[in-house]
Amino acid sequence: MLGIDREGDFDPHELEAPDLAVWVGRGRPSDAALEVLLARPRTHRGRANLLSPDHMDWSGIALVDEACRRDSVRRREPSQGTAIPPLGSQGREQDAAALIRQRRSAVAFDGQTSMPREVWIEMLDALLPRPGVPPFAAWPQAPRVNLILFVHRVEQVTPGLYALVRQTESLDRLRQSLRAEFQWAPVDGAPGHLGLYRLVEGDARNAARALSCHQDIAGDSCFAVAMLADFDAALTEGPLGYRALFWECGLIGQALYLEAEASGLRGTGIGCFFDDTVHELLGIQDTRWQSLYHFTVGGPVEDARLRTESAYAHLAGRLA
Repeated sequence: MLGIDREGDFDPHELEAPDLAVWVGRGRPSDAALEVLLARPRTHRGRANLLSPDHMDWSGIALVDEACRRDSVRRREPSQGTAIPPLGSQGREQDAAALIRQRRSAVAFDGQTSMPREVWIEMLDALLPRPGVPPFAAWPQAPRVNLILFVHRVEQVTPGLYALVRQTESLDRLRQSLRAEFQWAPVDGAPGHLGLYRLVEGDARNAARALSCHQDIAGDSCFAVAMLADFDAALTEGPLGYRALFWECGLIGQALYLEAEASGLRGTGIGCFFDDTVHELLGIQDTRWQSLYHFTVGGPVEDARLRTESAYAHLAGRLA
C-alpha cells in the first residue's frame, strides 16, 4: 500500500518497515472496505534520500524484523481489561491535547526533585488496563509486561526496589523466577488492586545508573523502570509475540510520558541498558522473564541552548 517494498528505491542499509496503519473514520472499518482499499491501484515515484552517509550495517535488526512479521490478517478485539476502580485525577485539569503537544524527552534530571507518594501511585495506577479507557483499551490482549521500579525520590516511600504487577495472574510465576530473599511487601497507602510490592529497601540510584549503560538520568530521577516481559509465554503465539512485547513496552512508555507531564515532571525512555545484568540482579536464570525496555521520570534540567516555542506556532493563523 505504501510503496516502501520497492527495494531499488531505498538504500539497502535504510529499508523501511511499517508497524502500524491507522484507520481514520467513524467506527471500525468493515472487511469489505479494507479489501477495496488494498485492491486500489497505486503508482509510486521517487527514490528515498540516504539519511546518513556513515550508516552502519545493523543487519541483525532487519533479520529480526523479517522474522517477526505477521503472516496473515487477523482481526482481534481489544482487551476489555479487569474490573478495577476508575482512575483518580489529583485535581488535575490539563487538556489532553496540550499535554500531548508539550510532551518531551528529558535530557537530564536535577537529582533533587521528589514527587508526592499519591502522585506516584496514581501514575502507576494509570498503567493498568481498564475497559474503555485509553490507551490500553486499544491493546488487543491481556498485559504481558510487569514493571521493576528503582525508587529514589518519592515522598513517604522508602528508597529501594519495587515491583508493579500489571499481569495479576503472573504474580506467583514472577515470584518463583525472582530472588527468594525479596520481601514482596505491599506498599502502605497503595490500593489493593494496584499490585505494588516492595522487594528490597536501599539506595538504588547507583544500580539504576549502572544497569542503564551508566546514564545519570536513571539515578538522578524520582524513579526508574525496567519493563519485565512474560517472554516465553508470549512466544508461544509465534514470532509476532516478540514484536508485540515491544509494542506493549512502548505503550507503557508513552503513558508514562504523559503522566509525567501532567504531574509537572518529565520522562524519558532508556534504550541502552544491560539486560543480562538486570536479570542477574533480579535472580532470573532463564527466559521466562526478560527486560526489554527502561524508562525514568524526574525533575528535568532544561537546556538553555534550546529555544521553546508553542506547538505548531508556525501554523498560527492557518488553524482558525
